[in-house]
Amino acid sequence: MEHNGFSPIPQQGQEEGVAPMPQTESGNCEIHEREAAVFPGILAESLTQSRSVLVLYLSFILMGVCTTILGPILPELSLRWHLNDAHAGALFTAQFIGSSLGGLLAAIHPPRCTILGFLILVSGLLVLTVATPSVVTPLLFMYGLGGGLVLTGINLTMSNISGRRRGQALSWLNFCWSLGATICPVLAGVFVPRHRLGVFLLILSCWGTVMAIAFIRHLTAYSRRGSDSAQEAGPPTSSVRFYIVYFGTLLFLYVGVETVLGGWLSTLATRLNRSGSFGELAISMSSFFWLALLVGRGVFALALKWVRDSYLQPLAVACSIGSICILVAVRSFTGVAIAASLAGLSLAPVFPLSLSFFLSHADRSKSSGMVFAICGLGGAVMPWMTGALSTYRQSLEWGLVVPLGGAILMLALSINYLLLLRPRHISSCPS
Repeated sequence: MEHNGFSPIPQQGQEEGVAPMPQTESGNCEIHEREAAVFPGILAESLTQSRSVLVLYLSFILMGVCTTILGPILPELSLRWHLNDAHAGALFTAQFIGSSLGGLLAAIHPPRCTILGFLILVSGLLVLTVATPSVVTPLLFMYGLGGGLVLTGINLTMSNISGRRRGQALSWLNFCWSLGATICPVLAGVFVPRHRLGVFLLILSCWGTVMAIAFIRHLTAYSRRGSDSAQEAGPPTSSVRFYIVYFGTLLFLYVGVETVLGGWLSTLATRLNRSGSFGELAISMSSFFWLALLVGRGVFALALKWVRDSYLQPLAVACSIGSICILVAVRSFTGVAIAASLAGLSLAPVFPLSLSFFLSHADRSKSSGMVFAICGLGGAVMPWMTGALSTYRQSLEWGLVVPLGGAILMLALSINYLLLLRPRHISSCPS
């Protein structure tokens, strides 16, 4: 008889076609039978989780585009509607106040709020195609509300399904957000000068609709599980409330710094481009920042296998301070591009690591959405402060002192956590 890797070789005294007697004890046979019965279920759950993670990644790429779209189109809007820097900064305020409210509400019931957020976001994109100055402020508030619901809901969902690998999983999730943020200025540089902004917004609204349907199909169960666990956990303790305020403040500063740099770089480059020789590249200047953030998050997500995250965070914030100092000092297009790239690279690990630190203290707290609400306010306040200072001093470079001060405060909070607050029983390096 011909034998292959799957056919048992008959033993002496055994007829062909008769299965050999098992060589293990009866107890081991039962264990193998149970494992064989359970394996298909494990495999199915693994495939389901893989699809769910893919939906989260694609959704976060979209959110990277939608969250940062105001920055690249701001020079065009300012020219069309005759806005000074203070008025332009108020547009960021409207968007991120809405985002803060969305972050607060999303923690109440993540599955429903995430789906509602997608619907609001898609509606906002469609209405934005015909917006006028009189309605743009409330429109951006609602648009930000939808974005905040989606961002918070997806972050909580990823934290729920990633388990012990939370830090690494959130780093990859924010890598996808950075990918969308990097694509956004490039697409704006293609569509806006050709008067095709409406087409761009329509494409994004279709993408959002697809992601909403995919979320309903693949992720509602995971999100509901996390919501039920939060409700069972009860109100947060005094210790959890402390970390909500502490990391809320830290992420308030981070989101503010990130939004200032990503939102105002295109305007800064456009003003430096007096000769007009750089053209569309000036509109896409923020791509240097977002691309560096993208690369940095990918690199740091891999580096977390070997480097302690509690040491990496303050080092990254210290490097960001130096890069913002360069950005304030330079007066050339090339210098701004280099400084923006250094800032993006250094800020890359700060948000996912800070979020991971917080969730290690308050993973099941119903009030964890407060952190997302507080950090969203950073995107509302600091860009407005930058625009107001720029208008007062008649120099956008002076306005960039605002994110510089925010980065210095972030460094103080990061060092304090490393030295005094980090729990020794929690592993700093994700497995």
